[in-house]
Amino acid sequence: MPPLKRGPDRVTGVSLRQLGGRVVVTGVMPERSQDGGAVLPLLEVRIFRLDRPAQAEGASLTGKAAQRMALRQFSREARRIATLTGEMLAKSVAMRRLTFIDPDPAPSLAATESRDLTYAVTVVDTEKRSSPLSPLTTIRFSRPPLPPSNLEAEPSATSIRLRWIPPSSQAGKEPYGYNIYRSEEEGSYPEHPLNEKPLPQPTFDDEHAPFGRTYYYVVRTVVGEKPPYRESEDSTALGVTPMDLYPPSVPTGLAVSAEGGVMKLYWFPNAEPDLAGYRIYRSGKEGEGFEQIGEVGPAETDFVDRGVQPGVKYFYCITAFDTATPPNESGRSMVHGDRLPPPTETPAGSKPPGKG
Repeated sequence: MPPLKRGPDRVTGVSLRQLGGRVVVTGVMPERSQDGGAVLPLLEVRIFRLDRPAQAEGASLTGKAAQRMALRQFSREARRIATLTGEMLAKSVAMRRLTFIDPDPAPSLAATESRDLTYAVTVVDTEKRSSPLSPLTTIRFSRPPLPPSNLEAEPSATSIRLRWIPPSSQAGKEPYGYNIYRSEEEGSYPEHPLNEKPLPQPTFDDEHAPFGRTYYYVVRTVVGEKPPYRESEDSTALGVTPMDLYPPSVPTGLAVSAEGGVMKLYWFPNAEPDLAGYRIYRSGKEGEGFEQIGEVGPAETDFVDRGVQPGVKYFYCITAFDTATPPNESGRSMVHGDRLPPPTETPAGSKPPGKG
């Protein structure tokens, strides 16, 4: 007889987190079947949940026997809470990553009560063959904290500083912090926050927000001393469009020297990452009448002015400008000047030195 074809392999990497009054379930869809072959297209995803009173810390059993007992209990008592098919399945799976939001996991939960919610996932292919249950994953679900309020932003040349007001009713109840989420589409925020771990203070500097784009920020209160954390609902979203209105610093170290029939300028380089170059200005007076005579790139720190006349003193200053549209230009550097020596006059009838 031909070998029996087996269904999809199990969903892996299942994780849970509490977001407000919801539980977010994520996992990685199988890439192979149980016999190692390519998996067929999936017909549906089934989400199961077991709801139990919160167990005392350390009360849960460990080891293979305990795992078998937990699996038997889950198989008997868990109920299917969702079946994802068609358009809903397509929206829930992106790049083999499943994201499902359980909208009301504990509807009758008392204010001071906690529940242990255990989830597992199976998938069914187009030949209606089912995968084994994913590993059981449990989260302790409690009433969520309140979100922060009054989210504000203050853009600067290097970052966007965010500030907010903590939820007053949360103070003193449980260890808590904050997570910041950013998106360029209002109402759709990534799974992971901008900060690596919950922030202890109600401020955050976003140093990776290029100018000219609109960003939407929300902040959530986070409760718990270690993952999985419990997060509040989103704060009111804040849209920010930082614009580059910040010119480079004024160039320093300008030196001017008359050499070999030309005027040479030197200066110290600026350090701004968006520096576009330098502009050179010249005048016949020290304090006024400056006109631009040249422009060089950001890597240049010298300039040669060949359009000068002997015996005339010229004054110079320079500015720096950036890549913004339109460019931001710095203030002018200190002014320095010099002159080429006048030509040597030869008396009438005399011969230049060295001529016989």
